[in-house]
Amino acid sequence: MEEWDEVEVPDNVKDIFIEMKNTAELMVDLAYSSVLLKEEEIAEEVLELEEYLDLLNYHLMMRAVLSARNIHEAEQITSILHMGRAINDISDAAADLAQMVLEEDRLHPIITEAILESEETIGRIRVSPESVLVGKTFEEVDLAANTGVWIIAVRRGKRWIFDPEGDFKVMPEDVLIGRGTRTALDYLKEIAMGRIKVIGSEV
Repeated sequence: MEEWDEVEVPDNVKDIFIEMKNTAELMVDLAYSSVLLKEEEIAEEVLELEEYLDLLNYHLMMRAVLSARNIHEAEQITSILHMGRAINDISDAAADLAQMVLEEDRLHPIITEAILESEETIGRIRVSPESVLVGKTFEEVDLAANTGVWIIAVRRGKRWIFDPEGDFKVMPEDVLIGRGTRTALDYLKEIAMGRIKVIGSEV
């Protein structure tokens, strides 16, 4: 856990809880996509997020325990800790799915068929320094309209930003987590790699 020591964690129980919920939801989406696409890089992101969620759960327990001032508050905190444990269990299950991809386990065809019932999937896009996205805000590039991909999270180093706002500025080596069709995600990857210089030119 030492590599996570410098990661900024929310400083109150409510915000930590929200961050845990968002992290677990993203893990599930990414885990399904890693299985469907058989992409080890996406599976590795799931395992990274599992470590982050473990860190959040640790801070949740510490802050919750320290905030209890009487028996009534202690009882309320117990329910928060139970929910935190449940979210942690969900993240563990998502990590198990991702681990299957990394270990190249053979999956029954019905698993892929079930995931394919959804027209949309989740993709992982790393931004190259040569990309036209670099230095632009999401409002400026309007990826949802111009590529058909909705960015649900961004990883910058060890830091995760969920539901980034329009004024979020893209930097080199940012990892964008987007939701869209396979075609839309492939198109955005071409932009992110610097192969397409005009956004929306091929949509």
